Amino acid sequence: MQLFFIAILLGGILTVLVSGNNLSVSVGTVVGAKIIKRWTGLLIGIIGYISGLVLEGESLKYAATALLPHSYYYISIAIFISIIAFILATLLRSPLSLTMVLVGSVIGISIHLGKIPDEGLLLLIMIMWIISPLLSIVISYFSNIVLIRKLPKDIWKTATSMKALLVVASFFTSFTLGANTLGFILNLLGGGYGILLVMIAGIVIGSIFLSRGVIRRVGEEMYSMRYSSATVSLLSSAILVEVATILGVPLSNSQTLSASVVGSGLSYKFKVINMRPFLLIIATWIISTFLGFFLGYIF
Repeated sequence: MQLFFIAILLGGILTVLVSGNNLSVSVGTVVGAKIIKRWTGLLIGIIGYISGLVLEGESLKYAATALLPHSYYYISIAIFISIIAFILATLLRSPLSLTMVLVGSVIGISIHLGKIPDEGLLLLIMIMWIISPLLSIVISYFSNIVLIRKLPKDIWKTATSMKALLVVASFFTSFTLGANTLGFILNLLGGGYGILLVMIAGIVIGSIFLSRGVIRRVGEEMYSMRYSSATVSLLSSAILVEVATILGVPLSNSQTLSASVVGSGLSYKFKVINMRPFLLIIATWIISTFLGFFLGYIF
């Protein structure tokens, strides 16, 4: 019983971190561009998280149970590793994928126990993690080219429509993160109404108290894009995460969104793209997975 409460506590803490850190991914653009107020963005993100978790969180049930034997001791270790990795990355100001750390640690623990996870699922995860960023770049690139060529006659009306669509895209991004990343955590903990309520509380706390800085940074510094480009980036990213959720594969939103932003940037012929940040993110994707795996294995 003690281990159960420890696992739930750690799961709640991880939910707080995931919710606060990733809210910038979904609503950072609309808040930074001053399309909506910060508190409206928070509400959109919170409702998106919760609705995705409640409606589609069960889609990650097989992945959670197949990758790690249900033991609150080992579940606590996997979540603890993810929390520590996140804190270290924050102190070092280095980007980190919590999804990849968590999945890597879960696999590392299982292999250490001599229990090889479903090989078909592992292969599917690897394929999705490689293909999804590439598809994000391609979809975002060609979608932006089409939008650039089709110049609107009524610019103000188009801008208003794009603002509304961008708000919808922000909600959809929050929804898919709740369904995928938070759904994986929910099922890793065993599911149930009690755990769901703890995670909902974590979503609200993390979104309100930990998102202010990252929303401002992402909204004003990282995503200084046209409304059309930002909308395409969010939608293409969210669609791919939704596909992964339907397939039962844990997939990082930041992974697909970062790639789609690069695709949008490449579509502008006269814009110089600084690839260094994206290459750094790719490196951290790889490091995150192997770091989680290594720590999970040695623990």
